[in-house]
Order: sequence, then structure tokens, then C-alpha cells
Amino acid sequence: MKLPEFSVKHKVTASMMAMILVVLGAISFTRLGLDFFPDLEFPTVSVITTYTGASSEDIEKVLTRPLEQVVSSVNRVKKVTSQTSEGVSVISVEFEWGTNLDFAAQDIRDQIGLSEQYLPEEAGDPLVMKFSFSQFPVIFYGITSDIPAMKLRTIIEDEVAPRLERIDGVASARVFAMDEREILVDVDKASLESRGLTLDQVLMALRAENLNLPAGSIVERYSEILVRTMGEFLDLDDIRKTVVGMTATGEPVYVADVAEVKDTLKEMRYAARIQKKNGVYLIVSKRSGANSQIASSAVKKEIASLIGTIPGNPVFHVAMDQGDMIEQVTSNTIRNAWVGGLLAILLIFLFLRNWRPTFIISLAIPLSIISTFIALYAAGYTLNLLTLGGLALGVGMLVDNAIVVIENVYRHLEEGEGADDASMAGAGEVGMAITASTLTTIAVFFPMIFASGITGKMTQALGLSIAFSLVASLFVALTVVPLSTSLLFRTKKSLKSIAKAPEERQFAKAKAFYRKWLDKALHHRRWVLGGALLAFVLSLAIVPFLGTEFMPAQDQDMLMLKVRMPVGTSLEETDRVVGLVEDIMVAMPEITMISAQVGSQVEQDAGDAASGFSNAGTHEGLLWVGLAKRDKRTESDKQITERIRAKLPNLRGVKFEALDMSQMMLGGASAPVEIKLFGKDLAALKSQADQIVQLISGIESVRDLTHSMAAGKPEVRIRVDRERAYRLGLSVYQVANTVQTATLGKVATRYREGSDEIDVRLRFKERYRDSMDEVRSIPLRTAAGQTIYLEQVADISAGEGPIMINRENQARRVSVTANISGGDLGGVVREIKGRLAGFERGLPPGYFLEYGGSYKQMTDAFVILAGAFALALLLVYMVMASQFEHFGHPFIIMFTVPLGIIGVIIGLFVTGRTLSLAVLIGVILLAGIAVNNGIVMIDYINQLIRRGVDKREAILQGATTRLRAVLLTALTTVLGTLPMAFSRSSGSEFRAPMGVAIAFGLTATTVLTLFVIPIIYSIFNKIRFKEKKVAAV
Repeated sequence: MKLPEFSVKHKVTASMMAMILVVLGAISFTRLGLDFFPDLEFPTVSVITTYTGASSEDIEKVLTRPLEQVVSSVNRVKKVTSQTSEGVSVISVEFEWGTNLDFAAQDIRDQIGLSEQYLPEEAGDPLVMKFSFSQFPVIFYGITSDIPAMKLRTIIEDEVAPRLERIDGVASARVFAMDEREILVDVDKASLESRGLTLDQVLMALRAENLNLPAGSIVERYSEILVRTMGEFLDLDDIRKTVVGMTATGEPVYVADVAEVKDTLKEMRYAARIQKKNGVYLIVSKRSGANSQIASSAVKKEIASLIGTIPGNPVFHVAMDQGDMIEQVTSNTIRNAWVGGLLAILLIFLFLRNWRPTFIISLAIPLSIISTFIALYAAGYTLNLLTLGGLALGVGMLVDNAIVVIENVYRHLEEGEGADDASMAGAGEVGMAITASTLTTIAVFFPMIFASGITGKMTQALGLSIAFSLVASLFVALTVVPLSTSLLFRTKKSLKSIAKAPEERQFAKAKAFYRKWLDKALHHRRWVLGGALLAFVLSLAIVPFLGTEFMPAQDQDMLMLKVRMPVGTSLEETDRVVGLVEDIMVAMPEITMISAQVGSQVEQDAGDAASGFSNAGTHEGLLWVGLAKRDKRTESDKQITERIRAKLPNLRGVKFEALDMSQMMLGGASAPVEIKLFGKDLAALKSQADQIVQLISGIESVRDLTHSMAAGKPEVRIRVDRERAYRLGLSVYQVANTVQTATLGKVATRYREGSDEIDVRLRFKERYRDSMDEVRSIPLRTAAGQTIYLEQVADISAGEGPIMINRENQARRVSVTANISGGDLGGVVREIKGRLAGFERGLPPGYFLEYGGSYKQMTDAFVILAGAFALALLLVYMVMASQFEHFGHPFIIMFTVPLGIIGVIIGLFVTGRTLSLAVLIGVILLAGIAVNNGIVMIDYINQLIRRGVDKREAILQGATTRLRAVLLTALTTVLGTLPMAFSRSSGSEFRAPMGVAIAFGLTATTVLTLFVIPIIYSIFNKIRFKEKKVAAV
């Protein structure tokens, strides 16, 4: 028993099945997470290792290169990149998509563990971590107060962070502050030398004297008593009274005799402000799988409840709120879907002028969407930009199957059949046709399941939501629709012949008009096909003028701006210039929040490096800028950036760069254009990179042009004479260790105060480490107990060292990056390639260029989607061939696809959009939709021929009879996508190009299908129509 027959004969059972779908769908909806993007786990594992005080070249040699060799041996590694800067090495290991990152990260840990003995002892332990989009902060606060930042940090850590971490869905609440407490043992070199002592002796004394050590237990009178040695420092006086040695006369020498002990702040080459005030940062991350919007709302509610109760009355400034972004995007997407659905329903009513069929067809939209929630929940997806976009994109298609069924049921009712018989026959006759048309639309997404990379992950989420909803709409059309028609068309009034209604008479005129022109087209087949071919060729000629890009630029409520000064610029000067930029932005009403970070910490751990609060140097500043919501401002984020750029003073050597947050969130480069230059020698690479910058600097659309090989940083180079040192009983390690303690300082121990542990740092006073002469006179103790100076065992000179060294697949690399303004990505890169052609040919052996950034992502995505499109066409053909049991008829219908591409190209040209990933996804989806009209038309023509109707009459009658179904299904889909195509709301940048592709493409293919497909059918079946003179038309 077929589904329509079952539904009509078992009305109560069919009704209960529909109710079950509604109930389960509602339950699933309440349990679906809400995110901006799907939970994308990028196949990347990072290895972060700190080595405080070491130069980038030294770290590259002793840390980065050995670790690169280790991680490259792990299975399924695709690419290894690294970034080595002063004090830290960051290695990114990219795996093949589909790799289990938990196992991959463990493999890396195991391999590092086997090689850890070969790494410097002074380096921190390598931190191995993977990145998932769910780890991106759900909300980011800048907090200001009138109290000192160090005290504010303690308050936030003790009073606020624990409260937030107890919220359901919150994984962590981390506090970052510029001021960090430290106990400094500031050694006077002269006092130390006069007593015949060394820094190492002071260091060892502090470490040995500050401990609590368990000593087991004793048994006394049947009781077991623990024994502990209590030696921890209780206060700063305990540190001052620590004995570090003896004088020649046997008198003890205390720390206080040779050093000043101070409770102070760590030395900073770093400044940070929120709203031009000192403060701290609070970054809240959610648990994987938690609802981002709910977690964000709960955090804001908790913060609001704490206002007024926190000491210091801190002000919480929202720097970034993912929950707010998600709320804007989802509400706008849902609004587009509602408007599109209402437009489709209104069109149906205007066509039918009868509330009964309009009501029945309208049921398909909510029932299909609610049923889709069940499938999304079962498949582990969330409601996000892509799944909701798929539902909004498909809302017009959800009524297509119901329209075809209703239209055929109407025809049977006109012939005098009863409601039950007409419902069963009408739905049954078109069951195979609508099943095939649904399968062709679904089939286009199957190739995307096998697509790799970020492209595959995004298209899978979009495609599955559309596929689930279309399967649900097919089920509704074959069950709920015939059930409803059998119930609502039982009375004589409802069965009144449609042909007698005024609207039907009007449509009869339209059909007669169409039949007349179709007949003329069939008699002038060459001219019609020639015109269609000419339109296709002309549309292809427009393609080069469209431009290309990877992802449409997102208009966000947050800017990330970098200010870069010449290397070696002092913190004070960089801070002054960043302050000028802040002053410009304060006067702009669209800007709601400004957070500025300048320079870097002297010492940082791997967690800080991983968090993004990384070592940049005193010559760089980073600004996080909050913007008013899109409906509250008249300019886009890119326009506001250009306005800031135009207002900047023309300062020599100062570079201003805008970072693309949307690309960074998707695992991409921070700049659209990246030219990667590979080679061995750093000086040669820098020179070549300078040439590249000079060659392409004149391109009009290029902005923020820079390269990663900045000018060398001044440094003091100490080369130990191994022979001289050995004769004196000193090793290179001993010499380097003493120099490090004297200049940078070394954490000797930790001082416990309550629940806090505070570093105790030992080093020389500033006047003993502020010049090369002082460095030369750093005292060393020989094996014989004599005191000598550093210059006696080492050559000391001034030089320059690279501030940062980038590597890729174990080769050194310099990246030239640029932003684009006023041009398209593909066009700009083509111009760059033209200018660099001669330069590339002249590169010495061992040096070569590659193009990366968003351009590389774009070309990779286009190749993947081109393959997916070809496979989609093959699958669509196979589905239709199976339905028709014929090889030729599906081939005829496939001509609807190029007809649709004509409309896509015209639509992009008219709306001023570029060819992007979103457009190509829309084209692939269009391939599955465009054939549906042809299927319905050819299927009915074949039915007429099988009934014995003359072939020429069958073509005319079949096409004319299916005119209403073709127009209704196409126009409802077009109207359903129009709100999305012309949306300007948040998140529309990705959805709108897909809407344009489908709306314009389907419009073109529908109009042309009405004439071209019958003509091609007649040619393939050798049905002759006598050619008439053109003048007769």
C-alpha cells in the first residue's frame, strides 16, 4: 500500500504520525545548541614552549628545529609551521582532516617525551594543545576601576571568576592583568664582591632555605606522630635574614647585607588600557557542546547581579560577545525564513484564490522544519549560521512537492472523482516524480560529504539541513497533503469545478497564451536554441568582470587593529602613538569600546602564549575596538577602518594594519593576500621580501602591505671561549646561567602568602646591568674559588638578531601580507603575479615563492567545489535515469542547469557581488533544483504519449498542463530566497550570495525551461515540427 493510499484510508493513524513528528520536533528544538558556526575542530595541534631570555635564533636552533623534526614523524601530518620569537616557540602541526586529534596530540606528547632530554633544561615544558571553535571565548570583558590593577586582578580572580565557572555551560574564566606581584631580591654587585660571594651562592641559599620537608613519623605511647621540618619563609624579613655565606672572619652574611628585598611588580615591557584606563581582562570560554547564547546570557546575568557588591566598583566593558553575535544572526535568519515563507504562501493564494489548498500547502513549511529539528538533533548538529541558513534557503522549496500533489488532485477533482479517490490518485500519480525531484536536490549534497577542509565542514552542515527538510517535505506531501485534501474537499461547495472560477478562467487564458508561443517556438527551434546558446556564451563573457573571493567580507561589531613601529622603538614611544589612535577613535560615535595592548611581558608562560597575549615586542600595539550594532551605524566595519586610517597622522615608519577576525575564526590567515618566500639565509630573505613589497606597493587596492621579517633587534652577543673557560673550570652553561641571572633575573623560589604563591626573583640592581661595560664585568667564580669577570672568558660585541623567525615544513619562510580595499581578491592576486613574474624567475637556487592566505583557501575551495559540482551533476543524472528508465530523457532535463547559470551570472553582475564560496554552494544547490521543473514536465509528457496521445500534441498539452505547477514551485522557491538574497542584516554576507544565485538562477531556468526543454525533447525524440519563416512569428 502506497503512502497516499495509507494516509487516506487510515486518517487517524496518519494524523497521529503527524502529531508525533510535531512533538518530537518540539522536544528536539529545545535541546539543540545555538552557535555561530558548527563546532569545527580544526585538525591542528600546537606545541608551545617558552625559553625566557633567549633570542629567536637561539630558540630556533635548540627548540624549534628539534621539535619540528619530532612532530613531523607523527602519522597523518600534513604541514608543520612554526613561529619563533624572543622567549617563545610556537609550532602548529596540521593533520589531514578526519584525524582523531586526541590520539594525534597524545602521539606528539609521546614523541616529545622521548626527545625531551635533548632540550635545554631552562626551557619550559612543551605545552601540547588542540584547537576547537568551541574554545573561542564566548564573552570577553575589559574591566576598569579606580583601584590598582594588581588588586583588581586579585578581586576578579577571587570574587568573580569562581562564580562564573560554576555556571552551567562555562568551562573557564581566565583573568589577565598587566601588573603581577613579585618579590625582588635586588643584588648590589659591589657588596657581593666585597664579601667574596657570587650570585649562584645567593640563589642556592634562597632555594635551600625555603621549604617544608616531611620526615616521616615516630611512634610515642601508641600514637603515631608526623615529623616535618618547617622552613618556609613566613614574611620578607625571613628572606632578608637568610644566610648566604661567611666572611673571612667567620661572620655570617645575610641577604640583607648584599641585596635589597622589595615587594614589587614584575618588570613589564607592556602597557594595556581599557577605555584609556588601566584594567584587567576577563575571558570566558564555554564547554564543548554547550549553547553559546545561553552561556553568554547567563554570564551577563551573573555579572549584573555582582555589580555593586564587588570592592572597587569595577566597570565591565564588553569587548566581544559571541552570544550577542549569535542572537543577531539567528534572529535575522529566522526573520528571513518567515518573510520568505509568507511570500511563498501569499503567492500560492494569489494563484489558487482558495483558502483550502493554500492552507494545506502552507502546512508543509512548519511540519517540514519541525521534523528537521529531529534529524539535526539526532545527527549531533546545532542551530547555527549554516544549519539555519539551510532552512531559510530551503523554505520556498518545502512547498514544491505539496504544490505538485495539490495541482494533480485538483485535476482529478475537475474530472468528477470523489475526494478520497482524487487524493489517492492525484498523489500517487506524481509520487515518483516528486520523489525523483527531491532526490535530485538531495543528491547534489552527497559529493559535499566527501569534501575536505573547512569547505567540506561548512557545506555538510548547510546541505544536511536542506536535505533533512526536503525529505520531511516529501513525507508531508505524500501523507499529510492527501489526508488533508480528502478531508477539506468532501463538500459540494469545496468540489465546485475550478474551471468555473474567475481566477481559473484567467489562468486558462495564460495557458492558452503560453501554448500559442510554445507552438511558435517549436516551429522555430533553431532560432530559440541559438538565442539560448548566445545568452549562455554572453553570460560567460561577464564572469571575468565579477571578481573572486574566498568568503564574502563580514561586517562585524569588532575591529582588531595593529600598530607597528620600527623594531627597537621604546615602549613609551609606541604607547604614545597608540594613544594618538585611541584619541582619534574616542571622537567617533560608532565606537563603543577601545582596548589597547602595547609591547610584551618580559616573561610569559605557555598558557599566555596560547591565549593570544603573546610576545610581540615593544614596537607593536594591538587595539580591540567595539562597534555599535549594525542597525545603529551607517558605515560598515571596513568603511570605519578606512576612516580611521585617513585620520591617522603621517608618522614615518609607522604601519597600520587591520586584522580580519572572521578569517581567523575560521582557521584562516589574518590577511587575504600572503606571498610566502622560502629560503635559508635570513638576510637574503629579508632583502627579497623588501623587493616584493616595493614591486607591489603601487597596486591601488592593496592596503597594510608588510612582511614578517622585521628589521633586526639590537642585541649583545656573548661568545664564550671554551678553551679559556675550561682551563678555569667553567662550562658554557655555567657562564650563560650566571649572565642570565645577573641581567634578566631568575626565580629562586616562591613565597607563599595565604593561597597565593609569589615569585622571588634574584638579579643585579639596574645600574649593574644597563650597559655593555656592566655586562663585561659580571663576576664569575672559577673552580679554584677565584673571582673573574665575563670579559676574561668571552668575546662581547653588539649586533642585530631577527625578532621573529617563521618556518614551514622545516624551511625558513618570510610572508609578505596585505589587505584589500576596493578590489576583488582574485583580480588583485593576478596583478601581483604579473608584477612578480620577473622577480620569481630571478630567484637564486633554493629560493621559491608560494601564495597563501585567503587566496590559497579560495583556490583550494574552488577546486573542491568544482569536483563536487561535476559529481553532483552525475548523481542527478543517475537519479533521473533510474526514474525514467531511459538514458536520453535525463540528458534533456540536464540542459536546465546551464540555463540556470545564465541567471546566476546576471544576478551577481546586477547586485555587484563576487564569485565566492557561498555562490558556488548556491550553484551546486541550483543544479538540484533546476531539473525539478523539467522532471515534472517530461514525466507528464511521457504519460500522455503512453496513453496514445500524438507526440506533438503530448508536448504541447504536457507543457501547458504542468505550467501552473512549474510556475508555482519555481516562484515559491524564488520568493522564499528573496529576503535572504537582499538581506543586509548581520550574518547575511554568507547567506545573501547563495540567495542571489538561487533566486536569479531559478528565475532564468524556469523561463527558458518552458520553451527550451520541449524543443530539445522534440529533437531527441525526432518529433518533426515544420519550420516556419521568422516573419511569421
